[in-house]
Amino acid sequence: MSVLVRIGRKKAILCAGKWSCADTRVEEQLQAALEIWVQKTGGPPIGNPDPDKYAAEAIRHEMDFEVILSNRPKSHKPQNAYMNKRQLRLLF
Repeated sequence: MSVLVRIGRKKAILCAGKWSCADTRVEEQLQAALEIWVQKTGGPPIGNPDPDKYAAEAIRHEMDFEVILSNRPKSHKPQNAYMNKRQLRLLF
């Protein structure tokens, strides 16, 4: 687990650039907000030690949630996940 957030009475987890929540509607909204933020800003700075926390804090006010818990990742998987999200999507 990387970042645990609370939205009202619901909780969601952001791990390696992907949201998980028992409420699929909330999960889809969070994932869409994250994707839009990454496309607008380029995502967390390259080399950030905790990119999931950085991303959660960046969209926190937009989605109106509270960060409850954050654990720094032990691997480079989250950093690699954001590198993939930064790629431009070309429609051919």
